[in-house]
Amino acid sequence: KETVWLQHGVGRSTKFWYHWVPALARHYQVVRRDMRGHGESADPGPDHRWSLDELVTDMRDFMDAVDLQQVHYVGESIGGILGVLFATRWPERLKSLTICNSPTTIRPAGTQALSGQHGEVKNALATGGSKGWVQILIEQKVISGQNPAHIEWVENEFAKTPTHVLQGITRTLDGADTAPLLPQITVPTLILAPARSPITPLTDQLTMRTEIPNSRITIVEGPGHEIYVDEAEICQNTLLKFLRSLA
Repeated sequence: KETVWLQHGVGRSTKFWYHWVPALARHYQVVRRDMRGHGESADPGPDHRWSLDELVTDMRDFMDAVDLQQVHYVGESIGGILGVLFATRWPERLKSLTICNSPTTIRPAGTQALSGQHGEVKNALATGGSKGWVQILIEQKVISGQNPAHIEWVENEFAKTPTHVLQGITRTLDGADTAPLLPQITVPTLILAPARSPITPLTDQLTMRTEIPNSRITIVEGPGHEIYVDEAEICQNTLLKFLRSLA
């Protein structure tokens, strides 16, 4: 079978994609990978100098290590940013690219949503650590609070990611902007765009659709940023339809 790679965002892990596996595994081999410092991947330590270049190189090295020549890549949030970088460097390794609730850059409104009353993400993390930060994300509707049991689970999972990992990886996004790279993407691309994300303005998602040659977009009317959780069935069906169209 062809392989679909599901890549999580900041502070999350492979567990956050668990509910996607049954829908996809009937048709594809499904691979989930913990990003450096997250889940069961090694923590590089508090003095590590993080970079997007390193994170995207990790992805290529991972494919080489498990002998994956090509994948259908699905990246959520920073996972989508890394997918854009990967697609412009090693397009021959991707059968397709799906960008899910992922910004091209973090704008002032996004910084506000990610930091609450603290002004900057680094201040929020310094004050409340990993668990305090996820509570801000819930308050700001970056993570929706529809299901109390799910929210409790999310808080506990976020708390497992060391604060210094979150500080390092969020610093890599300060000033980063993938918009100039979008016209260079040549692989088939699907954009799963949240209609109401406080981090990812819909105008930016539409610009992404315009700038990536021959890309497709589906606007998902979820309550907040995490459409892959809140509207999982819509996102899954859209992805499957997209992948079938490439066969």
